[in-house]
This record gives sequence, structure tokens and C-alpha cells, in this order.
Amino acid sequence: MKLKKSDINILLIALGIAIAAISYFFVFTKLNEKTDAMKANNASLQQEVDRLQELANNKQQYLDDTATMQEEIENIKAQFAAAYKPEDEVLYVRDLEKNFDASAKTINMPGTTPMEVAQATVEEQPATDENGEPIEAATATADTTGAAPEILLYQTPVTVNFVASYNSIKEIVKRLNEDEMRKSVQSVSLAFDSETGDLTGTLIFNMYSLTGTDAVYTTPEIPGVVLGSGNIFNSADKKVAIEAEKAAQAKAAEDAAAESAEDKRN
Repeated sequence: MKLKKSDINILLIALGIAIAAISYFFVFTKLNEKTDAMKANNASLQQEVDRLQELANNKQQYLDDTATMQEEIENIKAQFAAAYKPEDEVLYVRDLEKNFDASAKTINMPGTTPMEVAQATVEEQPATDENGEPIEAATATADTTGAAPEILLYQTPVTVNFVASYNSIKEIVKRLNEDEMRKSVQSVSLAFDSETGDLTGTLIFNMYSLTGTDAVYTTPEIPGVVLGSGNIFNSADKKVAIEAEKAAQAKAAEDAAAESAEDKRN
């Protein structure tokens, strides 16, 4: 059977339409899917660009805020000593006695203990390189070996049994609360002494120190004691002096008894 020229043209047109339809569904549809994906990716990238642009616009403000915060941190750190030792505690109590007309009968110094400080948790983002690829943990932590030392807070409690006037006690508590080096009053118990009109009581206060800062502990200067002496309160010298005085008194008593016996014989 021979096809007419018109039939052949119709078949060619139909074939062209079929090829066009196949091309649309298998080519243009894929291209449309890729285009939609690229649009979505571009939108995500545009959001990131906008965020980075906002950070860049506020860069100076962030730098100023960081400098202000760092200054505040340094001011707070300056309010803490590097450490406290028994001689520091004794000298501080002695200073309270001298300045506020009080008398410390006994001092209890149990030692320094670390304090637990609650820290805010921050979600850390994985480290990436310049291409956005994740960095292996070993590589990411390699640059942290030179990190600053950890700052730790310590508490040194001091218990003082004392005798003082009411006004002196108020001034001592005020001094502890306003001291340039951080301290706090834990408790105060008082009783009235009817014989003297003063108050007797027990004061417990805490002294605070930080390690891991630039502060360096300095051994206090104690009047009349050589630096590095193992006898900071001259207790050995006092004991020798007391024993010498007792020996002198005993010798004087013996001499007086001998002289009295000699007088009786005569």
C-alpha cells in the first residue's frame, strides 16, 4: 500500500509532536527540577549572605561590646586574690582588731576549698574549613593546646570568737561587705556581756581567690618576723622568754629563801 504524500506529512507531523513531547517530559522536566532546586539553594545562600552582611555592618559594635565586656571581666578578676594562706587570714583578723577596737579570742582556719560554679552551656557548631567541609576532631583540637589556663574559684572560711562593742561589730561587717577583695559574711552570733557592756560572739566570714589569672601570690610582710621563717608568730621565742622568766623567778625565790635562812641562823 502506497501512502499519499499528505499521509506522509501527517505522520511526520505526528512523529515530530511525539519527539517534542518526549523531549519535554524527559529533558525539560528534569531541567525544571534542577531549576527549582537551584532556586531553593540560592534562596538559602541569600539568607546566609544577608546574615553575614548584617554581621559585617555591625562589626564595630561587636568589637566595642567585646572590649567593654573584657574590661568588666578584668575588673571582676582584680577583686580576687591569687590565694590565701593562714598568715593572710591571721593578719586580716589582726587588722580588724586594730581598726575597729575588737579583741579576737580564737581563730579557726579550716583551709581553702574549691567552689563549684554553674556554667552556661553553649551548643558548639562543627569546625569547617574554608570550603565548608568538616574538619576532623584531631585537627580541630590541635590548635587549642595553647589555650588559656582554666580559672577556678576557691573559698577560705575563717571563724573568729571575739569581744567588741556593738558599733565595732557593725563596722566590721560593713568592712567585710565593702572590702576591695571579695569577702562575704556567712553568719554572726552575739551575746551581751553584762560585766563589760560589750558583746561576745562568733563571726564566720569567707575570703575568695582565683587561680588561672595573671594575679601572683605575694607572701605578706609580718612585723618582727624574718621572711621565710617557719615560726611566723614567734611562738618559739616567746616560749624561751617565758621559760627564762620562770627560771629567773625560781632563782630569785631560792635566793630569797637562802637569805631568809641565813638571817635566821644569825
